[in-house]
Amino acid sequence: MVMTPYIAERASLRAPWWPVAGEFNDARMFTTTDSTFVLAVSRKSGVVERYTISVADRDAIRAIVSRLPSDVIAARTDARNAFVKNQTFLGLLVYGPAFSEAIADNDAGRTAGYLVVAGGSFFAASEIARRSSISRAQSDLSFNAGHNGALLGWGGAYLFKGGDRAQAASAFVGGLAGTAIGFGIGRGMTEADAAGAAFGSDIGALIGWGTAEAIRGPEKCITVATPTDPFAGPTCTRSFSSRGEIGVIIASGLIGYQFGVLYPRNSAYHVTPGDIHALWSTTLLGMTTFGAFLSENSSSRQTAVALTTGGVVGIIAGDRLLAQRFDHSRTEGGRLFLGTAAGGLMGAGIAALAQQHNPSPHLVLGLAAAGGLAGLIATEYYLDPASDAGTPRVSVSFNTAGLAATASRIPGNHSIINVRF
Repeated sequence: MVMTPYIAERASLRAPWWPVAGEFNDARMFTTTDSTFVLAVSRKSGVVERYTISVADRDAIRAIVSRLPSDVIAARTDARNAFVKNQTFLGLLVYGPAFSEAIADNDAGRTAGYLVVAGGSFFAASEIARRSSISRAQSDLSFNAGHNGALLGWGGAYLFKGGDRAQAASAFVGGLAGTAIGFGIGRGMTEADAAGAAFGSDIGALIGWGTAEAIRGPEKCITVATPTDPFAGPTCTRSFSSRGEIGVIIASGLIGYQFGVLYPRNSAYHVTPGDIHALWSTTLLGMTTFGAFLSENSSSRQTAVALTTGGVVGIIAGDRLLAQRFDHSRTEGGRLFLGTAAGGLMGAGIAALAQQHNPSPHLVLGLAAAGGLAGLIATEYYLDPASDAGTPRVSVSFNTAGLAATASRIPGNHSIINVRF
């Protein structure tokens, strides 16, 4: 029904039977007469290109795609099960808790509200999945935007000094709105676009948090005793308010969505969803490495600067050493993170054994970073991912189908030469 870029890549579709060159969202084939077909290709710019396809070309495409494993096609064109699973998790961890806190002020009411919404999330998602086809990009982005939307709603209510129930209600509405927005926007995205948007938002929020913590600095406490309250406790303040910090985190997360989408779209090399997932491994490794240089008496500002800088350096290193050189699948990206985390835990365990009574943070984090790096290298070696399949910055391709249509004087606009740069 729908040809996605992933399926076209796995099938190695090429001219002369496959006239599409460059990046596209999806391609659909329509029947015009008994002997010709039209391939409608949706580009990321919103333009829809139409190519005339002969019966022989249609049969060749069908024969090639039919040799692909069925799970390859089903997993990319229909992610109903993943969508239902993700929404059920959101119901259990986001929608249910937020709704229960918003509607009731006693344990019985909160319990009832949680159970109704948590269970109802499964049936609501199942009904949506029954009525429409859901892509993997829609499933992924709606899940990410769902929990981030709940955090945005909670943070917005906190900024406007709303009470606990108002914050919970805002989180519930924000979660539902985020899911709906992610579901709609994800319809026109590739898997890499959705993964990049989710990664950009999460990393953007974390960078905003670290930056705000660095700006806030240490607490300054003063004690002011008055005749009416001679035993008053200290009043502590920081140079940047908590509401200001929440505002920075929200803004950074929203901006991160935009930059995250640009990463796979504008890179000169091929960026897969697995490549983006692999960046979490190097981000964690960078934060651990820079954290090893902190002393036990480091201030909150120094800690925030070190961890934020380490995370950014880790992202850059992951892009240069992993994303640009290899094409990781989603499974490989997840296993790479697990291998890095496992190696880090082993390193931290060795440090704890070496100094059982009072292990030094330098030693624990240092060996954790070394173990994480070893785990990443070993996992990458065992996975042996495919080399990057990116195209050069400038490429020229000829569309033989468009040339034939032009020579036959078929009415319409026909692409003959495609120059991509």
